[in-house]
Parts: sequence; structure tokens; C-alpha cells
Amino acid sequence: MFFKTARALFLALLGILPAAPATADWPQWRGPARNGIAAAEARLPARLEEGQSLREVWRVEGIPSDRYGGHGSVAVAGGSAYLSIVWHRDEPTATRRIDGEVLATLGHRNLAALPAEVVQEMEEERRKLGRRLRGKALDEWARKWVAERLDEKTRLNLGDWIVARFRQGSAAIPLPVYDQLKKVSEREFANHAELVEWLDGQDFEPAVREQILQAVPNTKKVARDVVLCLDADTGAKRWEFEAPGVPAGRNASSTPTWHEGRLYAVLSRHLYCLHAADGKELWRAELSGKAGPASSPLVHRGQVIVQQNKLTAFDAATGEPGWECAAARGFNASPTAWEGFVICNSRKELLMVDATTGKVVSRGPGGGDSTPVVADNHVVVAGRGDEDNLSAFTLSPQGLRPLWGHTFTARRYASSPIIWKDHVYHLGSDRHLCIHLETGKIRWERSAQSSISSPVIAAGRLLVYEHRGGWIVMVAADPSGYERLGRTRIGALHCASPALVQDRLYVRTPDAVVCYRF
Repeated sequence: MFFKTARALFLALLGILPAAPATADWPQWRGPARNGIAAAEARLPARLEEGQSLREVWRVEGIPSDRYGGHGSVAVAGGSAYLSIVWHRDEPTATRRIDGEVLATLGHRNLAALPAEVVQEMEEERRKLGRRLRGKALDEWARKWVAERLDEKTRLNLGDWIVARFRQGSAAIPLPVYDQLKKVSEREFANHAELVEWLDGQDFEPAVREQILQAVPNTKKVARDVVLCLDADTGAKRWEFEAPGVPAGRNASSTPTWHEGRLYAVLSRHLYCLHAADGKELWRAELSGKAGPASSPLVHRGQVIVQQNKLTAFDAATGEPGWECAAARGFNASPTAWEGFVICNSRKELLMVDATTGKVVSRGPGGGDSTPVVADNHVVVAGRGDEDNLSAFTLSPQGLRPLWGHTFTARRYASSPIIWKDHVYHLGSDRHLCIHLETGKIRWERSAQSSISSPVIAAGRLLVYEHRGGWIVMVAADPSGYERLGRTRIGALHCASPALVQDRLYVRTPDAVVCYRF
């Protein structure tokens, strides 16, 4: 035994063996225990001071995001920082497509939440606006029109779009045109001439026809699956793994998971298992759902579990597919675990699933993109339904027992909560909220411009992005009163979440990975 230990130590000193993860690492989505809580070794200042609290240690630029690289977050383990990216680029092509990106560029929105009579009235008003209202008067009239006809949730999602449509007046693309374009959204036109021929066969106004031609690019997106390993201290590239991928757009926003010297990464069409020290591929498993799920892999009891339209378990050692749970639908939420169970947000509800069989044990209010957070025998989850947008349950082998639920209106419900010392902190959905875990009593609540990103906590201080990632804010995790402990500019990618390791903060920006020191 002595000789084996001595040899391992010798090889580690030479850098041949992978470094063991420190307890202070952030090896997966939402940190060491998948709950947003940093390790005890994490060090934060008492306050954040603009221009003083964060010092840049290193920056690696040229890393795409959003439609070209998603919104995945950084994982840190064993002295390395890891990032998985479906890396897109534009390539010249003769073919043409009117796909979802083109429709969005042209101003298309899903109007399923609007009653047909409201849509009809909106279009009638838009067409007859003419020049009778302009500038500030038009904006005031449009916002009043929206306020009188839309409920709060629909107003948050579509109000600005309707106001912008009124501003366009008769120049706005008629809604039936979008319906025609959607019919060919899967079609690939052989060349520009074929697209023009199709447009000429439609009854579109010349100005609308020109808008469409201008919006359709002469390029197509191609993609590769990439995993980057950077030195956590210097930012130097240790290795890069690459495999052929397929375009997945901004949906591909998964964070990799480090576990026992292996790195698990969900990319466009495959779940990959790599040797964390050198990036060597150990196995890959084909995914069957939508390309590029945002779900981050959970390693639990010898399985890698991913939500890819259905919750799916793979053998962590070999990649062999195991059970599937079709009830746990969705691509964006990430599962977590409690004892022998997997807890996950499906599209419309929270599910408790047996980790051995994949059978649903219990259901509760929830649904959406937020990751459930577990503490002892409690779980809290944010949901996007019309009711119970933040819900708490007790856990037992028999299932979920509801404790309380709070309903509020927001545009997004993707941020994940934190449980800290008998209280729940939800810093997302356009609010900062503290609730007593057992009773559901609200201790404090404030409006805030925190939306999708999930907060982190260390030593009783919360860090969260505001203003679309422009700022990072510190808030005291103190139920007796709401206290902001300062803020500083950061310019982060607002849908990603930071990773906190000791006194370092690892942040994704729109075009880089940055390491800061407090």
C-alpha cells in the first residue's frame, strides 16, 4: 500500500495524474451540492465597492455565446475551469431558409396567449393609426391600450412588442404574412432565385417582400461540440475537446459536471464522458431529444441523469442507456437528487422519480426551467404556471408533501432559489424575496432587475446579477431585513450563473470567460 501511495504522489507531482478536487471547488451546475451554496472556504468581502471589490485575474476571449455558443456556466474542479459549448459559425451557402431566427428578426411572436378578439382589434387600430398619433403621445396611447386589455403576465411578455407594432403603424408586417412564412420554415430553398420565385407567388406587399429578402442570410450555421479546459489560476488552455455537432442555437446551454476524475458534458447530439486531466474521450451516448438541451448532467449513484425531453439515465462508467421517464418532459431544467430519488422540474409540474427504476413516485406544483433546491428533507422550486410560482415541500420515501406556495407574476421563472439557515432566498423573477422555509411567511420582498441567472451564497452573503448581467449585487442573507451590501459592474452573460471558488469568481461574458478575485 505504501508503494502504491508513494507512486501516486510521485505521479501527481509530475502532473500525470489529475488533481483531486478540493472541497472548495464548484464542480457542476449550482456548485458542490447543486444548491447554489459555495464551500466553507469561499471568501467574500463584507461589501462590494464599485471599481475596488473585483480585480480581474485573467480573461480568455473569443468564446461565443447566445445563438453562437449558448449560455452554459463554468465548472471548476482540481485546478481547472471547464466550459462546454456548441460552437456555431456562419458558412457561406447558396441555399436559403426562412427559419426561426429569420422570423424573430422580422418581428414574429407567439400570440397564443392573446384572445382572438384582442388580436383583431390590435390590427384594426394599427392600420388606422396613420399620422394622428406620434412620438410621446403615441407611446402613451399604446401603453394605455395594452394596460386596458391584457392581464399582467401577458402584458409582461407581449406588451412592449404590441407598443412597437403600433409605432410601426401600417409599415408593420401583417400577421397573415407570418403564418405564410411559418409554413415554409422547414423548407430549404435551393438558391436565392428559388426563394424569390416563391415570394413572387405570394400576395405580399413590395415593402414586406423586401424586408423578408433582407432578413434571409446568405450563410448557414454549422456547429461543433467543444469542451474547453482552462487553468483555473492563469486561464491558460490545458486542452480542448472537439467533435462534429449540429446547430442548436441558444438552447445549448448546459454546464459540464466533474466527478471522480471524469467530465460529463451535454452538447448538441451526444452526452460525452471525458478524462478530466487530458480531455480524452472515454465514451459518448447519443441523445434522442431536441438538439442541444440546456439541462446540466447530474451524477448520482453510478448514473448520469439528463433531461432531454424525457429524463434519461446513463451508466456513468460505460454510457449505456438505462431507464427513461417520459413524464419528465423538457430540455432546460436540470435535475437534482435526494437519497435514492431524482427531483426535477418537468414542463408543467415538479416530479419525484425513483433513481433506480425511473418511475414517478410523486408530483407537485412547479414546471419550467428552474432547478429544484434540496436541503435535508425539504425541496423548493420555482414554477412558471399561473399559480404557485415558488413552492416548498417536505421529502420522504413516500413522496412530496406540500408545505406552501406563493404566486407572483414575472416574465421569467428560470432562476433557481437557495435555502440558507431555515429560509428560502429567491433572487430572480424580477424580485428579491426571503421566505421562512417551514411556514412560508414572507420576511421581505423587493422589486429587482434579477431575472434568469441563479444566485450564489457564501458566509451569509448572496451574489446575483442585475440589469441583464451588467452589475453583480451583494445582498445580506438576513431574514430580519433586506440589506444590499453594494454592487459593482461586471458585464456578465446574464443567463449564465457565476462559480465561486475560495476568493475567485468565474464568470461567462458575451465573448469570454473571466476570472475575478475579491
